[in-house]
Amino acid sequence: MLEWAKIIARLAYDRPTRCRLVGLRPVVLCVLQSLEKEHFLFISPTSKPAAWMPPQEGIEPNESIEKAAIRGIGAELGITENQLHFRRSVWLGARQIPEQKGERDVAYSLMKMRGKAYYASLIKLSSQTVVVPNIAEIANHEWLDLEGITSRLKTNSERKQQLIRAAFEKLLSKKL
Repeated sequence: MLEWAKIIARLAYDRPTRCRLVGLRPVVLCVLQSLEKEHFLFISPTSKPAAWMPPQEGIEPNESIEKAAIRGIGAELGITENQLHFRRSVWLGARQIPEQKGERDVAYSLMKMRGKAYYASLIKLSSQTVVVPNIAEIANHEWLDLEGITSRLKTNSERKQQLIRAAFEKLLSKKL
């Protein structure tokens, strides 16, 4: 009986679990801000080296948004949890991704994958932190100011540009 109560509570209060059930893969965009100045760490993924974006990571079942962000930053950039100052997370919304519909199942879903559920996390760290990118995932990385981000934003799809803009607006009240 207690196990069912936990499941019902998770469905009622845990948005990533609810999204997963209906075929949305939960993902967190990690907005990494320098402690010293208004610069943000952006990456160029190996799969799309012309694109520049914040690191992102899928949220595993029974994993918090914070833990997913920290795990992803560690795996992609070699930055440990004790080097990070996690601030907060926000909900960005769900996006259907027609070109991926049904291609990949979402664990514990009642439906085939139909899109992604996006969150954004604000995480601060020193710009002096040594970044050791996982070359299988990251082609390049760079600290960018808001002007640099705006100029590189167009290297992404329209959908990704909207997500990055929404992340900066909701987390930092900044328009790109």
